Amino acid sequence: MHQDTLGFSMRELRLYLGLSQAELSDGICTQALISQIENNDVSPSAELLYQFALRLGVDINYFFHMRETPRLDYVNEVIRQVRRHIKRREYSEVEEILDAEESNPLFRPVKNQQFYLWHKGICMYYLHKEADTALQLLDAALHYTTTTSKNYSEREIEILISMAILYSEEENWDRALPLFHKALYHVRFFPIIKDETIEIRLYYNYAKALSTCRNYEKALSIAREGFLLCRDKQRLYLFGELSYQCGKLNYLLNNQELASEYLTTASTIFQLDQNEPFKRHVDDYAKKIGMLPRKA
Repeated sequence: MHQDTLGFSMRELRLYLGLSQAELSDGICTQALISQIENNDVSPSAELLYQFALRLGVDINYFFHMRETPRLDYVNEVIRQVRRHIKRREYSEVEEILDAEESNPLFRPVKNQQFYLWHKGICMYYLHKEADTALQLLDAALHYTTTTSKNYSEREIEILISMAILYSEEENWDRALPLFHKALYHVRFFPIIKDETIEIRLYYNYAKALSTCRNYEKALSIAREGFLLCRDKQRLYLFGELSYQCGKLNYLLNNQELASEYLTTASTIFQLDQNEPFKRHVDDYAKKIGMLPRKA
């Protein structure tokens, strides 16, 4: 049985839910017709397919592997939980969720499988230290959808950033920096980025990589873009970290007054965010370079 057929999709989901053919057909059609559909001998009418979808608890598009996500409520909740754990660096929790959903047919459509591979790769790196396998999974996830090298979706931009970060962790700057640059290009030319944290995360990590490679001027330019985005959009996400980056980079470039201003801003943001460890780190750095943070 071909795995890309309507009949296969229906059979796979029915078995996953523990339904017999008789239970699925009850009040809708004959059991024999279910068998014929699953064997791809006949095609159901639109009305029959709609009734099957209702009984199986999915959107009718599930059977055609359309891009619209089946069971949006359930799948979106799984995605939300995974992303929340990722931001907290709780990779064990992410892996536990992914393992639980591995055989779930709801995660077989292209977009959901891409999400699964993407986060499986992240877990392989941070939990199991398998860099090659992790990057192979991310690359597979990146090429799972149908956009081209000239046109990346928001999801694909996120995967590019993840790949760049992993290469940075491995200190493979020849791979990391071009990926950051490619992601930045697509962020700037993508019509609408719905999630502003994607862009902010890119600026922060790209500036961090450039700074490590001692390209301080470019790093400052990128970090400042991120700082301005946070300020203009009133987003606290990485605002303190980007302020600290700008302060440190200005100091390295001998812009003492600007360095003091950014470090003071970073200290204030972390104080408002009740992030005492980060505030202490900023204040300690300011003292170390002889630049006590100003009082607000």
